Amino acid sequence: MTRQFNQMFHCPTCNTWQTAETAFGRWIRNNTELDSIKDKIVVQDQDYWIHKYQDNGTKSFKLLVGVEIKTMGAELTAAQRDLLHILNQLMRNRKQTPTKGVKWQAGPGINIVQSLMHNCDVRLRSFGMHVLKFSGLGPDDSDSIFWDSKPIDAETLTKILRFDLDPDTLKPLDLKPHHRTHANKVMRLFK
Repeated sequence: MTRQFNQMFHCPTCNTWQTAETAFGRWIRNNTELDSIKDKIVVQDQDYWIHKYQDNGTKSFKLLVGVEIKTMGAELTAAQRDLLHILNQLMRNRKQTPTKGVKWQAGPGINIVQSLMHNCDVRLRSFGMHVLKFSGLGPDDSDSIFWDSKPIDAETLTKILRFDLDPDTLKPLDLKPHHRTHANKVMRLFK
């Protein structure tokens, strides 16, 4: 049997809790052919994608990070942890080097993407997946905020989401180009 839907939201007007399930989510949950136990189907949503266009004067690139939100001190389920770990590995395009610390990988299909909005190839700097946990419902009513299990405050969260701080290290983000890369043509998914 598919697990009962438990994502709720608090209505400040009537001061009640309501399910936050969409019509599509309800359809999936009630579809007997998509049973989580019998058919081993796990369906999860993604809370937020933060994306920023950056131009440092010599090169243009995009910054990307995925964020899973947990409220009321909730923990990730085993299925969420597994999927986020898989997505994190697929998304990341920076690697450790023995002498220079972290650098962005270059090469075919690794960090060059087609921007439909800007109609050009741009470099993508992907920071993987992260978990943002609130003791309450959000920054305004939480006594504690955690970014990947590290305690932070609302001001730090703002700096992370603006890409002023590196989502991995929480230190100022260095966006200066360090290596020359070659733009590669990528296949467009949408026209």
